[in-house]
Amino acid sequence: MRSIPFNVPFLSGSEIKYIHEVFDKNEFAGNGDFTKKVQNILEEKLSAKKVLLTHSCTGALELAAILAGFGPGDDVIVPSYTFVTSASAILRTGANVVFCEIDPRTMLVDISDLEAKISSKTKGIVVVDYAGNSVNFDVINEICEKYNLICIEDAAQGLGSSWKNKPLGTHTRFGTISFHQTKNIHSGLGGCIIINDVKDIERAEIIWERGTNRNAFFKGLVDKYSWQEMGSSFYPSELQAAFLYAQLEKIDQNLEDRLELWRYYEKVLQPLEKKGYFKILRGSKLCQGNAHMMALHFSEMEFANNIRSHLNENGIQAVIHYVPLHSSPMGKKLGYDSDDLPITVKSSSSLIRLPLHLSMNKEDIDYIYTTINSYFAKL
Repeated sequence: MRSIPFNVPFLSGSEIKYIHEVFDKNEFAGNGDFTKKVQNILEEKLSAKKVLLTHSCTGALELAAILAGFGPGDDVIVPSYTFVTSASAILRTGANVVFCEIDPRTMLVDISDLEAKISSKTKGIVVVDYAGNSVNFDVINEICEKYNLICIEDAAQGLGSSWKNKPLGTHTRFGTISFHQTKNIHSGLGGCIIINDVKDIERAEIIWERGTNRNAFFKGLVDKYSWQEMGSSFYPSELQAAFLYAQLEKIDQNLEDRLELWRYYEKVLQPLEKKGYFKILRGSKLCQGNAHMMALHFSEMEFANNIRSHLNENGIQAVIHYVPLHSSPMGKKLGYDSDDLPITVKSSSSLIRLPLHLSMNKEDIDYIYTTINSYFAKL
Protein backbone atom coordinates (compact mmCIF):
# COMPACT_ATOMS: atom_id res chain seq x y z
CA MET A 1 0.00 0.00 0.00
CA ARG A 2 1.26 3.45 -0.93
CA SER A 3 1.98 5.82 1.97
CA ILE A 4 1.50 9.56 1.47
CA PRO A 5 2.15 11.81 4.50
CA PHE A 6 0.18 15.03 4.81
CA ASN A 7 3.29 17.21 4.82
CA VAL A 8 7.01 16.86 4.14
CA PRO A 9 8.97 20.08 4.85
CA PHE A 10 10.62 21.59 1.78
CA LEU A 11 14.42 21.71 1.56
CA SER A 12 16.29 23.76 -1.04
CA GLY A 13 19.62 21.96 -0.59
CA SER A 14 21.62 24.99 0.59
CA GLU A 15 20.43 25.20 4.20
CA ILE A 16 23.50 23.48 5.70
CA LYS A 17 25.86 25.56 3.56
CA TYR A 18 24.51 28.83 4.96
CA ILE A 19 24.32 27.50 8.50
CA HIS A 20 28.04 26.69 8.21
CA GLU A 21 28.60 30.33 7.24
CA VAL A 22 26.97 31.37 10.51
CA PHE A 23 29.42 29.13 12.36
CA ASP A 24 32.31 30.60 10.38
CA LYS A 25 31.30 34.13 11.41
CA ASN A 26 30.74 33.00 15.01
CA GLU A 27 27.70 35.28 15.35
CA PHE A 28 24.53 33.41 16.29
CA ALA A 29 22.23 35.66 18.31
CA GLY A 30 20.18 37.29 15.54
CA ASN A 31 19.74 40.59 13.72
CA GLY A 32 22.96 39.86 11.85
CA ASP A 33 23.92 39.53 8.21
CA PHE A 34 21.46 36.77 7.31
CA THR A 35 18.59 38.47 9.12
CA LYS A 36 19.22 41.65 7.15
CA LYS A 37 19.59 39.79 3.84
CA VAL A 38 16.32 37.91 4.36
CA GLN A 39 14.47 41.09 5.33
CA ASN A 40 15.77 42.81 2.21
CA ILE A 41 14.63 39.91 0.00
CA LEU A 42 11.17 39.95 1.56
CA GLU A 43 10.84 43.73 1.28
CA GLU A 44 11.68 43.49 -2.43
CA LYS A 45 9.44 40.48 -2.99
CA LEU A 46 6.50 42.06 -1.19
CA SER A 47 7.17 45.68 -2.22
CA ALA A 48 6.86 46.39 1.50
CA LYS A 49 7.90 49.47 3.44
CA LYS A 50 9.60 47.33 6.10
CA VAL A 51 9.82 43.66 7.02
CA LEU A 52 11.11 42.45 10.40
CA LEU A 53 11.86 38.77 10.95
CA THR A 54 10.35 37.21 14.06
CA HIS A 55 10.89 33.94 15.89
CA SER A 56 7.37 32.87 14.84
CA CYS A 57 4.20 34.18 13.27
CA THR A 58 2.86 34.20 16.83
CA GLY A 59 5.55 36.74 17.67
CA ALA A 60 4.69 38.76 14.58
CA LEU A 61 1.01 38.87 15.55
CA GLU A 62 1.88 39.89 19.11
CA LEU A 63 4.16 42.63 17.82
CA ALA A 64 1.42 43.83 15.46
CA ALA A 65 -1.13 43.92 18.28
CA ILE A 66 1.23 46.02 20.41
CA LEU A 67 1.91 48.40 17.54
CA ALA A 68 -1.84 48.71 16.90
CA GLY A 69 -2.23 49.96 20.48
CA PHE A 70 -4.83 47.38 21.48
CA GLY A 71 -5.41 47.19 25.22
CA PRO A 72 -7.90 46.82 28.07
CA GLY A 73 -11.38 48.00 27.15
CA ASP A 74 -10.87 47.46 23.43
CA ASP A 75 -12.68 44.91 21.29
CA VAL A 76 -10.91 43.29 18.34
CA ILE A 77 -12.94 41.16 15.91
CA VAL A 78 -11.37 37.87 14.81
CA PRO A 79 -12.80 35.01 12.74
CA SER A 80 -13.32 31.96 14.93
CA TYR A 81 -11.95 29.71 12.19
CA THR A 82 -8.23 30.42 12.49
CA PHE A 83 -5.12 29.32 14.34
CA VAL A 84 -5.17 30.09 18.04
CA THR A 85 -2.54 32.85 17.93
CA SER A 86 -4.73 35.10 15.77
CA ALA A 87 -6.76 35.51 18.97
CA SER A 88 -4.20 34.93 21.74
CA ALA A 89 -2.00 37.73 20.38
CA ILE A 90 -4.93 40.10 20.96
CA LEU A 91 -5.71 38.76 24.42
CA ARG A 92 -2.09 39.26 25.52
CA THR A 93 -2.55 43.03 25.11
CA GLY A 94 -5.51 42.95 27.52
CA ALA A 95 -8.00 43.59 24.73
CA ASN A 96 -11.15 41.50 24.28
CA VAL A 97 -11.64 39.15 21.32
CA VAL A 98 -15.01 39.17 19.54
CA PHE A 99 -15.41 36.15 17.27
CA CYS A 100 -17.25 36.35 13.95
CA GLU A 101 -18.46 33.94 11.27
CA ILE A 102 -16.74 32.81 8.09
CA ASP A 103 -18.09 32.51 4.56
CA PRO A 104 -18.55 28.76 4.01
CA ARG A 105 -17.66 29.05 0.32
CA THR A 106 -14.17 30.40 1.03
CA MET A 107 -13.53 29.74 4.75
CA LEU A 108 -12.55 33.41 4.94
CA VAL A 109 -14.05 36.01 7.26
CA ASP A 110 -17.71 36.84 6.62
CA ILE A 111 -17.44 40.58 6.03
CA SER A 112 -21.13 41.19 6.69
CA ASP A 113 -21.00 39.46 10.07
CA LEU A 114 -17.76 41.23 10.90
CA GLU A 115 -19.32 44.63 10.26
CA ALA A 116 -22.45 43.68 12.21
CA LYS A 117 -20.29 42.98 15.28
CA ILE A 118 -18.60 46.41 15.28
CA SER A 119 -19.49 48.47 18.35
CA SER A 120 -18.28 51.64 20.04
CA LYS A 121 -15.62 49.52 21.80
CA THR A 122 -14.22 48.00 18.60
CA LYS A 123 -10.67 49.17 17.90
CA GLY A 124 -9.48 46.64 15.33
CA ILE A 125 -9.98 43.53 13.27
CA VAL A 126 -7.86 40.55 12.25
CA VAL A 127 -8.40 39.25 8.71
CA VAL A 128 -7.02 35.76 8.02
CA ASP A 129 -5.83 34.81 4.51
CA TYR A 130 -6.87 31.19 4.82
CA ALA A 131 -5.16 28.72 2.43
CA GLY A 132 -3.30 31.61 0.81
CA ASN A 133 -6.59 33.15 -0.38
CA SER A 134 -7.99 36.54 0.53
CA VAL A 135 -11.14 38.54 1.03
CA ASN A 136 -11.95 41.78 -0.78
CA PHE A 137 -9.50 44.16 0.86
CA ASP A 138 -11.08 47.19 -0.78
CA VAL A 139 -14.17 46.51 1.34
CA ILE A 140 -12.09 45.73 4.44
CA ASN A 141 -10.20 49.02 4.16
CA GLU A 142 -13.44 50.92 3.60
CA ILE A 143 -14.81 49.43 6.82
CA CYS A 144 -11.62 50.35 8.69
CA GLU A 145 -11.82 53.92 7.44
CA LYS A 146 -15.55 54.20 8.20
CA TYR A 147 -15.21 53.00 11.80
CA ASN A 148 -11.62 54.15 12.46
CA LEU A 149 -10.28 50.61 12.94
CA ILE A 150 -6.82 49.10 12.62
CA CYS A 151 -6.57 45.86 10.65
CA ILE A 152 -3.94 43.15 11.04
CA GLU A 153 -3.70 40.93 7.96
CA ASP A 154 -2.83 37.45 9.20
CA ALA A 155 -1.21 36.12 6.02
CA ALA A 156 0.45 33.20 7.82
CA GLN A 157 -0.24 30.93 4.83
CA GLY A 158 0.00 33.67 2.22
CA LEU A 159 3.60 34.10 1.05
CA GLY A 160 3.56 33.91 -2.75
CA SER A 161 -0.15 34.77 -3.04
CA SER A 162 -1.56 38.10 -4.12
CA TRP A 163 -4.90 39.87 -4.41
CA LYS A 164 -5.36 42.24 -7.36
CA ASN A 165 -1.65 41.67 -8.07
CA LYS A 166 -0.62 43.00 -4.66
CA PRO A 167 1.10 40.50 -2.32
CA LEU A 168 -0.82 39.19 0.67
CA GLY A 169 0.37 40.75 3.91
CA THR A 170 0.56 44.23 2.37
CA HIS A 171 -3.12 45.22 2.16
CA THR A 172 -3.60 46.69 5.63
CA ARG A 173 -1.51 48.60 8.15
CA PHE A 174 0.19 45.45 9.49
CA GLY A 175 0.68 42.04 7.95
CA THR A 176 2.19 38.81 9.27
CA ILE A 177 3.59 35.70 7.59
CA SER A 178 4.55 32.30 9.00
CA PHE A 179 7.69 30.31 8.24
CA HIS A 180 6.62 27.26 10.23
CA GLN A 181 7.70 23.99 8.63
CA THR A 182 4.13 23.34 7.47
CA LYS A 183 4.33 26.37 5.15
CA ASN A 184 5.57 26.42 1.55
CA ILE A 185 8.76 28.24 2.57
CA HIS A 186 9.97 27.78 6.13
CA SER A 187 12.74 28.02 8.71
CA GLY A 188 11.45 25.25 10.95
CA LEU A 189 9.77 27.88 13.08
CA GLY A 190 9.70 31.54 12.17
CA GLY A 191 7.71 34.46 10.87
CA CYS A 192 7.78 38.12 9.96
CA ILE A 193 5.81 41.29 10.42
CA ILE A 194 5.19 43.56 7.45
CA ILE A 195 5.00 47.27 8.22
CA ASN A 196 2.94 48.98 5.53
CA ASP A 197 2.99 52.53 6.91
CA VAL A 198 6.36 54.27 7.23
CA LYS A 199 5.24 56.08 10.38
CA ASP A 200 5.21 52.73 12.23
CA ILE A 201 8.74 51.64 11.30
CA GLU A 202 10.78 53.35 14.02
CA ARG A 203 8.51 52.18 16.84
CA ALA A 204 8.32 48.69 15.37
CA GLU A 205 12.10 48.41 15.40
CA ILE A 206 12.22 49.56 19.02
CA ILE A 207 9.65 47.02 20.24
CA TRP A 208 11.29 44.31 18.08
CA GLU A 209 14.64 45.12 19.74
CA ARG A 210 13.38 44.40 23.27
CA GLY A 211 12.10 47.95 23.65
CA THR A 212 15.46 49.62 22.96
CA ASN A 213 16.71 51.91 20.20
CA ARG A 214 19.59 49.50 19.48
CA ASN A 215 18.84 49.60 15.74
CA ALA A 216 19.27 53.37 15.73
CA PHE A 217 22.62 52.85 17.50
CA PHE A 218 23.80 50.43 14.79
CA LYS A 219 22.75 52.94 12.13
CA GLY A 220 24.86 55.61 13.86
CA LEU A 221 21.84 57.74 14.71
CA VAL A 222 22.57 57.72 18.47
CA ASP A 223 25.84 57.26 20.37
CA LYS A 224 24.34 54.74 22.82
CA TYR A 225 21.11 52.84 23.04
CA SER A 226 18.71 52.65 25.97
CA TRP A 227 15.32 51.33 27.04
CA GLN A 228 12.60 53.28 25.22
CA GLU A 229 9.36 51.37 25.87
CA MET A 230 7.93 47.91 26.56
CA GLY A 231 9.20 45.42 24.01
CA SER A 232 10.31 41.83 23.78
CA SER A 233 12.82 39.52 22.12
CA PHE A 234 11.01 39.02 18.85
CA TYR A 235 13.65 38.20 16.28
CA PRO A 236 15.05 34.75 15.41
CA SER A 237 18.63 33.51 15.65
CA GLU A 238 21.00 33.79 12.71
CA LEU A 239 20.75 30.01 12.30
CA GLN A 240 17.04 30.34 11.49
CA ALA A 241 17.67 33.31 9.22
CA ALA A 242 20.39 31.42 7.30
CA PHE A 243 18.04 28.46 6.84
CA LEU A 244 15.31 30.78 5.57
CA TYR A 245 17.72 32.52 3.20
CA ALA A 246 18.39 29.17 1.51
CA GLN A 247 14.66 28.58 1.17
CA LEU A 248 13.94 32.01 -0.29
CA GLU A 249 16.52 31.46 -3.02
CA LYS A 250 14.18 28.78 -4.40
CA ILE A 251 10.83 30.45 -3.71
CA ASP A 252 9.88 30.96 -7.37
CA GLN A 253 10.62 27.34 -8.29
CA ASN A 254 8.85 26.17 -5.14
CA LEU A 255 5.72 28.10 -6.11
CA GLU A 256 5.82 26.88 -9.71
CA ASP A 257 6.14 23.25 -8.64
CA ARG A 258 3.36 23.50 -6.05
CA LEU A 259 1.02 25.16 -8.54
CA GLU A 260 1.67 22.33 -10.99
CA LEU A 261 0.65 19.77 -8.36
CA TRP A 262 -2.40 21.79 -7.30
CA ARG A 263 -3.63 22.16 -10.88
CA TYR A 264 -3.19 18.45 -11.50
CA TYR A 265 -5.15 17.73 -8.32
CA GLU A 266 -7.92 20.00 -9.57
CA LYS A 267 -7.94 18.33 -12.98
CA VAL A 268 -8.32 14.78 -11.64
CA LEU A 269 -10.79 15.70 -8.88
CA GLN A 270 -13.11 17.85 -11.00
CA PRO A 271 -15.17 14.91 -12.35
CA LEU A 272 -16.08 13.99 -8.76
CA GLU A 273 -16.73 17.63 -7.92
CA LYS A 274 -19.09 17.94 -10.88
CA LYS A 275 -21.07 14.99 -9.51
CA GLY A 276 -21.68 17.07 -6.37
CA TYR A 277 -19.66 14.95 -3.94
CA PHE A 278 -17.63 17.93 -2.67
CA LYS A 279 -16.33 21.36 -3.61
CA ILE A 280 -12.66 22.16 -4.06
CA LEU A 281 -11.64 25.16 -1.95
CA ARG A 282 -10.59 27.95 -4.30
CA GLY A 283 -9.78 31.62 -4.03
CA SER A 284 -11.57 34.42 -5.85
CA LYS A 285 -10.74 35.33 -9.44
CA LEU A 286 -8.86 38.37 -8.14
CA CYS A 287 -6.60 36.22 -5.94
CA GLN A 288 -3.50 34.58 -7.36
CA GLY A 289 -2.90 31.68 -4.97
CA ASN A 290 0.28 30.01 -3.77
CA ALA A 291 -1.02 26.41 -3.82
CA HIS A 292 -0.59 26.16 -0.08
CA MET A 293 -3.47 23.77 0.40
CA MET A 294 -5.73 21.30 -1.38
CA ALA A 295 -8.94 21.19 0.65
CA LEU A 296 -12.30 19.58 -0.06
CA HIS A 297 -15.56 20.85 1.36
CA PHE A 298 -18.37 18.34 1.86
CA SER A 299 -22.04 19.02 2.43
CA GLU A 300 -22.05 17.19 5.78
CA MET A 301 -19.58 16.38 8.54
CA GLU A 302 -20.40 12.65 8.22
CA PHE A 303 -19.17 12.55 4.62
CA ALA A 304 -15.98 14.41 5.52
CA ASN A 305 -15.22 12.08 8.44
CA ASN A 306 -15.93 8.95 6.41
CA ILE A 307 -13.76 10.05 3.49
CA ARG A 308 -10.94 11.06 5.82
CA SER A 309 -11.06 7.67 7.57
CA HIS A 310 -11.14 5.88 4.21
CA LEU A 311 -8.09 7.81 2.99
CA ASN A 312 -6.14 7.16 6.18
CA GLU A 313 -6.95 3.45 6.03
CA ASN A 314 -5.37 3.45 2.57
CA GLY A 315 -2.13 5.15 3.60
CA ILE A 316 -3.13 8.72 2.74
CA GLN A 317 -2.82 11.17 5.62
CA ALA A 318 -5.85 13.42 5.15
CA VAL A 319 -6.56 15.77 8.05
CA ILE A 320 -9.07 18.25 9.40
CA HIS A 321 -8.07 21.80 10.22
CA TYR A 322 -8.96 24.29 12.95
CA VAL A 323 -11.45 23.55 15.67
CA PRO A 324 -13.34 26.88 15.86
CA LEU A 325 -11.83 28.97 18.63
CA HIS A 326 -15.17 30.01 20.11
CA SER A 327 -16.08 26.35 20.71
CA SER A 328 -12.74 25.45 22.33
CA PRO A 329 -12.25 25.21 26.11
CA MET A 330 -10.62 28.65 26.02
CA GLY A 331 -13.49 30.02 23.95
CA LYS A 332 -15.92 28.82 26.60
CA LYS A 333 -13.84 30.58 29.26
CA LEU A 334 -14.35 33.74 27.22
CA GLY A 335 -18.12 33.23 27.44
CA TYR A 336 -18.85 31.58 24.10
CA ASP A 337 -21.01 28.58 23.37
CA SER A 338 -20.52 26.17 20.45
CA ASP A 339 -23.88 27.23 18.98
CA ASP A 340 -22.94 30.91 18.82
CA LEU A 341 -21.43 30.65 15.31
CA PRO A 342 -23.28 27.78 13.59
CA ILE A 343 -21.95 28.45 10.08
CA THR A 344 -18.35 28.28 11.29
CA VAL A 345 -19.02 25.07 13.22
CA LYS A 346 -20.68 23.32 10.27
CA SER A 347 -18.16 24.52 7.70
CA SER A 348 -15.10 23.59 9.74
CA SER A 349 -16.40 20.09 10.48
CA SER A 350 -17.12 19.45 6.79
CA LEU A 351 -13.66 20.22 5.40
CA ILE A 352 -10.67 17.92 4.93
CA ARG A 353 -7.18 18.70 3.67
CA LEU A 354 -5.27 16.40 1.35
CA PRO A 355 -1.48 15.96 1.19
CA LEU A 356 0.28 18.65 -0.85
CA HIS A 357 4.07 18.94 -0.76
CA LEU A 358 7.03 18.74 -3.12
CA SER A 359 7.92 15.19 -2.09
CA MET A 360 4.76 14.11 -3.93
CA ASN A 361 4.29 13.37 -7.61
CA LYS A 362 1.35 13.06 -9.97
CA GLU A 363 1.17 9.30 -9.42
CA ASP A 364 0.48 10.02 -5.74
CA ILE A 365 -2.38 12.31 -6.74
CA ASP A 366 -3.76 9.65 -9.07
CA TYR A 367 -3.73 7.21 -6.14
CA ILE A 368 -5.55 9.73 -3.93
CA TYR A 369 -8.18 10.25 -6.63
CA THR A 370 -8.65 6.49 -7.08
CA THR A 371 -9.04 6.04 -3.33
CA ILE A 372 -11.65 8.80 -3.05
CA ASN A 373 -13.49 7.49 -6.11
CA SER A 374 -13.57 3.95 -4.66
CA TYR A 375 -15.42 5.26 -1.63
CA PHE A 376 -18.17 6.90 -3.69
CA ALA A 377 -18.36 3.89 -6.01
CA LYS A 378 -19.58 1.84 -3.04
CA LEU A 379 -22.49 4.18 -2.35
